[in-house]
Amino acid sequence: MKVRPFPLFVLFFVLQFSCTAEKDENVILKEQVIAIHDEVMPEIGTLRSRQKKLEEKADSLMQEAGTQESDGQVQELLAAAQSCEAAYDGMFVWMRQFESEYEDMTEEEVRMYLEDQMQKVERVKQDIQSALTRSDALLNANP
Repeated sequence: MKVRPFPLFVLFFVLQFSCTAEKDENVILKEQVIAIHDEVMPEIGTLRSRQKKLEEKADSLMQEAGTQESDGQVQELLAAAQSCEAAYDGMFVWMRQFESEYEDMTEEEVRMYLEDQMQKVERVKQDIQSALTRSDALLNANP
């Protein structure tokens, strides 16, 4: 039986190329996950600031009057402050659990992990944007 080197070379090249392509896709996916994090991370300080302002406004309303209308506004302000805190915490929970090294994973496992992380960081982004939008509306509303 004679071994033909050319078909083996072609097979090796095809296998190498397919693994490299999957690895490149994972690198791109990881960069996309990190980019989303980098996009919303600067808003973390704003979340804390808005949370404090919402709580101060709620305290002020509680001291002014005890009407049902003001009670409803207080509850809404406190709920918005809580959503700011939850969004803030969500970012740091995600950051603590995110793994950036994948030595013991196959390329397929890495892809699945990164796709899962993409969904999680998208949720963090959505929570942050939602909390900021809600707090902005409440803080800029006429008292």
